[in-house]
Amino acid sequence: MTVALPRTAFGTPGPGWRFAVVLTGQDRFSADQARGFAATPQPYQFGVCAEGGTSPLCAVDPGSVPKALDVLVPDGQSQADVLNPLAGPVTVPAATVPAVTVP
Repeated sequence: MTVALPRTAFGTPGPGWRFAVVLTGQDRFSADQARGFAATPQPYQFGVCAEGGTSPLCAVDPGSVPKALDVLVPDGQSQADVLNPLAGPVTVPAATVPAVTVP
């Protein structure tokens, strides 16, 4: 994805800047316009688990899982861990822009 903003509105990202980025599915039916989850995939809803899944996550109320499909996570963390509602409230951490040497 490319985000284009006037430099005066956004500044110049560089080392030390932090971003929390979440990708979700869009719908035009719910109040937040983010596609929700059902226990298994449904028309217009993502599935928490595949049909017949046995993971402990499959027993979670689909309305309580974060409406996120992909997140940018800092080094040393995984998307699965960050988005796991079994570990407590989900908080998306910010990833820091690394220093880059340009030749």
